[in-house]
Amino acid sequence: MKLFAFYIGGSTPTSLIELHDVRIIAGRSIEDCYGQIRDSWWGTPESLHLDCWGELTSADGHNIMLRQEPFAGEDKLWFVNLGGYDPDQFSEPAKNVFVVAPTESKAKVRALKTILNWKGHHKDYQFDVENLVCLNNIVGGGKWHIHLEKSDKLVPFTFEYGFNPAIRKTA
Repeated sequence: MKLFAFYIGGSTPTSLIELHDVRIIAGRSIEDCYGQIRDSWWGTPESLHLDCWGELTSADGHNIMLRQEPFAGEDKLWFVNLGGYDPDQFSEPAKNVFVVAPTESKAKVRALKTILNWKGHHKDYQFDVENLVCLNNIVGGGKWHIHLEKSDKLVPFTFEYGFNPAIRKTA
């Protein structure tokens, strides 16, 4: 089994702009995850599409593996959605990161360090952690557990991107 991250988009009957959400799913392939994504999509089915997708093999200096036995380590894998405001932009800048930490508060600190380059430390920006989710608690319906192994290599999360409507097709 593999761990996949999806950035999905679409619309609702009353939305004026495209809406987005994130799904983290365990599966044998990306295509194996499509049914679960379709089932969880609240918007108009014919608008659903993938904007970004990729396999999570490492994060924050750790290798990621899925196993059936529980992980005995202290660290956990966290998905953090960071948001802020820019007085020159009529939208909310956001950044999604995966970090490894033993607690929610430590995950927040690690995630905030990834946006230090956002216009420096100007007071016209206010940042907040909008969503902090421990992925160890949601993977594979309890059948699979995230195992983290410290690595000497920092490997960035690589993903594919682009408008991909293939998810709309049923198996």
